[in-house]
Amino acid sequence: FQQEITNYEIWDGIIDLDNPCTGISKAHKQIIKHAKRNRLSEVLVGEDDLCFTAKGAFLFYVNNKPSEYDMYLAGIYHGKLNEGNTTNDFIGTTLYMVHERFYDTFLSIPENKHLDRALKNKGLFIVCNPFAVIPHDGYSDNMKQFVSYKYCFESRKLYESD
Repeated sequence: FQQEITNYEIWDGIIDLDNPCTGISKAHKQIIKHAKRNRLSEVLVGEDDLCFTAKGAFLFYVNNKPSEYDMYLAGIYHGKLNEGNTTNDFIGTTLYMVHERFYDTFLSIPENKHLDRALKNKGLFIVCNPFAVIPHDGYSDNMKQFVSYKYCFESRKLYESD
């Protein structure tokens, strides 16, 4: 869907055939390191397989950013949503913002661990609800196979344009 995103930078992925989560972690961390080095108050990271749920989903996500967060996730495909759309444990770094106060914690996660799983209970994670993004079905570097994510969203609310 058209999202009217005009200011972005594309970063190279990092592939580690022996341990895919190491490459994924390094790819995400290169962006967080850049944000920290350049003293950005927050940074938005999107994976190459993100799929916005409807026209205007990106603006919905941005316009509903909470005032307090460590990570603000546009959607997750595993994890319980608590009161206030918080979660302690999630899978889904398809599109997310990281606040500067969380950069060091994010960067401290061991690179041989699944990044999102290793963040469990380490911050204030708020999820956009309804979800603004879901991952495209396709080949997963992590799973080393084709993955369909449809079942993950059957009981979730997805943003729909007006």
